[in-house]
Amino acid sequence: MSDDDDNDDLGSCNGGIIGAILSVLLLLTIWPFLLALLGILIAYLFALAMLAWITEHWILALEFLAIVLAIYYIYRSRLIANAWDYVFGPAQAITNEKSSEHKSSILAREFIPSSNLYCFLCKKKLGILSFEINHHFYCKDCSKKITDDE
Repeated sequence: MSDDDDNDDLGSCNGGIIGAILSVLLLLTIWPFLLALLGILIAYLFALAMLAWITEHWILALEFLAIVLAIYYIYRSRLIANAWDYVFGPAQAITNEKSSEHKSSILAREFIPSSNLYCFLCKKKLGILSFEINHHFYCKDCSKKITDDE
């Protein structure tokens, strides 16, 4: 027998075109699982390296953990907002009283929701500055004239 006949044995690596197609299909089916195993291995190695660093530098790790917890509890208990109200609260209360007086004078007027109203005297279209006197609607100028005459 010659050396060329060795390729025809069952133990040879050549599977032909069908063997190549089957090996590619097998690789395609198990490829996601191989990637998942590789990701799990990398995560495991990273966790081991992180734990080894923590055991070597445990004081730094505890300080970092304490800082993270302090920041969390500062935001959770609203310490910054409470300190802001404590420091600037009296100044804000004074300005709120002045603005509330102005707001109460504006809110004392009755708001007319329709924008198709016209002044009873001068026939100007009324906007947000409209006043009702004796069930008639007037603009600002005409309402001043009426209240001055009375």
